[in-house]
Amino acid sequence: MSNKEKIDQHQSDNTKTSKEKKVKDQLEQLYLTVKKHDISYYKDHNPLISDAEYDDLRRSILEIEQKYPSLVNANSPSLSVGAEPSEKFKKVNHSTPMLSIQNAKNKEEVISWSDSLRNFLRIDSTEKIDYVAEPKIDGLSASLIYEDGILKLGATRGNGKTGEDITENIKTIKSIPHVLDRKKTPKLLEIRGEVYMSHDNFNLLNKIQDKQGKELFKNPRNAAAGSLKQLDPNETAKRSLEFFAYAWGSVSFLPYDNHYDLINFFKELGFPTNDNFGLFKSIDELIVFYEDILERRAALGYDIDGIVYKINRLDWRERLQSTEHHPRWAIAHKFPAEKAVTKILDIEIQVGRTGVLTPVARLLPVNIGGALVSNASLHNFEEIKRKDIRVGDTVWVQRAGDVIPQVIGVIKEKREKNLKPISPPEICPVCNSKTIRDKIKTGKKEKEEKYIRCTGAFNCSAQLIERIKHFSSKSAFDIDGLGEKQIDEYYLEGLIKSPVDIFYLEEKYKNNPPSFWKYTSGPRLKIGTIKESALKLFNAINKKREIDLDRFLFSLGIRHLGLSSADLIANYYKSINKMLENITIDNIEVSKQELLSLDGVGEKVALSLIDFFQNNDTRQLIIQLIQSGVTVKQYNKEVKETKISNKTVLITGTLKTMSRAEAKVKIELLGAKLSSSLSKKTNFLIAGDKPTLSKVDKANEYGVRVFSEQEWNDFIAE
Repeated sequence: MSNKEKIDQHQSDNTKTSKEKKVKDQLEQLYLTVKKHDISYYKDHNPLISDAEYDDLRRSILEIEQKYPSLVNANSPSLSVGAEPSEKFKKVNHSTPMLSIQNAKNKEEVISWSDSLRNFLRIDSTEKIDYVAEPKIDGLSASLIYEDGILKLGATRGNGKTGEDITENIKTIKSIPHVLDRKKTPKLLEIRGEVYMSHDNFNLLNKIQDKQGKELFKNPRNAAAGSLKQLDPNETAKRSLEFFAYAWGSVSFLPYDNHYDLINFFKELGFPTNDNFGLFKSIDELIVFYEDILERRAALGYDIDGIVYKINRLDWRERLQSTEHHPRWAIAHKFPAEKAVTKILDIEIQVGRTGVLTPVARLLPVNIGGALVSNASLHNFEEIKRKDIRVGDTVWVQRAGDVIPQVIGVIKEKREKNLKPISPPEICPVCNSKTIRDKIKTGKKEKEEKYIRCTGAFNCSAQLIERIKHFSSKSAFDIDGLGEKQIDEYYLEGLIKSPVDIFYLEEKYKNNPPSFWKYTSGPRLKIGTIKESALKLFNAINKKREIDLDRFLFSLGIRHLGLSSADLIANYYKSINKMLENITIDNIEVSKQELLSLDGVGEKVALSLIDFFQNNDTRQLIIQLIQSGVTVKQYNKEVKETKISNKTVLITGTLKTMSRAEAKVKIELLGAKLSSSLSKKTNFLIAGDKPTLSKVDKANEYGVRVFSEQEWNDFIAE
């Protein structure tokens, strides 16, 4: 290779590395965004974006992960389900994970899914695949465990592996049987299904709420979630919840080898199943069913957001297996979002934790899909300009599920005269600080970001409140009893003006807690219980004074710094003291190069971290937290080893007993990775029919262990 070729190759490698760093940074931000929305939807039952927007985020992640599989890490939403279970209930470990389901937004994606199954299973195009299908209920997944025909346990899905014990609440649902026919029922039977609230019961509940002067529920799913997780089962019993059985988990035996017959068997046992459930012979039949249900959707009497398709044969499902997130043998064909026409009354601006200004439209209230909508996200001022949105405009508003809707278009023929365009604010509406648009480097050029940001930082009360909430959130310090409502009140009352103040609450208020003190977001406490509530909060804070370095870094709310970047940086520096010593105003360039040398840390993250650590105010925040009694632990990451975990496998030639996709799944289930090329780092080579002989020779030269297909199957079966 000539010197010029070497230089060109070096430049090409550098370009590739730089691109991957940018992609990894983008992926990390997507991970963090989806995690935030998972918590809002599954745990808080208060989604912040539409189903379609959420699905688009997950699609973006999958597209990047498929193109850059080496960038996937443990924080990927494709490896997790739902949100962590609440501490209010006893935890339940699911013996078989309760997974989520992959989505299709059109017929073409359904066909693509079906084709991928055929390729995976090596099913000839002439062989028919039977499918089952039913409406996708917009409720809460639940697991019911029966032993000797008696209902022993009811649990939520939680994070898919661990849920909440809600047995007594489940027993209040009239349609769920407490005792089954023992002659017919397997000794152990786990029924899985959806808890929901009908439209009639929802409207009745809101009438009662209104008469009692209580806040109305936004929609049936929100009402069902709040009802199912009542601490008092008597309250749940008043809410008239319902249940549909659609699957099973652990079971001592299955009397049938297909899904359709099993669901009918569950119906015989006394479980409520959806009447709109059927067996179909082709994708075309599924689409006809989809369109029929879509047309009848409003008359069903309960909320649905699509149709679920599943392969009927259980032996094929066993071969297909599941990812960490979803089974391969099922898909949800989602319905399009619901729309309505209304008027924009005003546009208000919200300021987020990192200072980003988000415009929100205040709407003339309109009913969309059973929910009264009065607010809609406008995302950013670039979006307002692109859609030419003005106060007073008549607009189309879109909603899918319990979400803050979005304005999708202006009906300009209805626009009144003299409506003025919206100008981006030059000062923050909260603190009057100057607003800016950060600049992004794209190669040699710079362009402005679409988001406008307040420069007030800790001097901006809106940012400060959100930073404190972030600081005590689940992925950061995780302080029980310091939720958003408590922080809002404690801030307004002057108890907490900084994250540091949290750790001095006991010292200041142990003997004389304020009269408004409350530990949870429930009703206000009686005077006699104020001190008891304060003591609970002090104990909760003291339990969290010790924290891992990666979570501590994340808790600080540094712009662009997600959990995965925090993990990489913590693993490099090992201690907070070393970071304080190394990342200083006198050492900026060296620190930047150190951070950029870490695979997965991009320039945005590096510069934000350096800016935070060299800024005197934020640097003092770290020092003051340590002085308040916070211990940031030395970072020591544990790695669990199994027989072939972290080993690399390569396949050459054609496999006879399974497709390459199926082989990949089995290899990954055993903790190994399937490689696309041979190197000295390869551990095993599987030589199928008509292998590339040069690869086999090279593997022998490198000392790589070579297997025939049968030898490999015997090896992994040991």
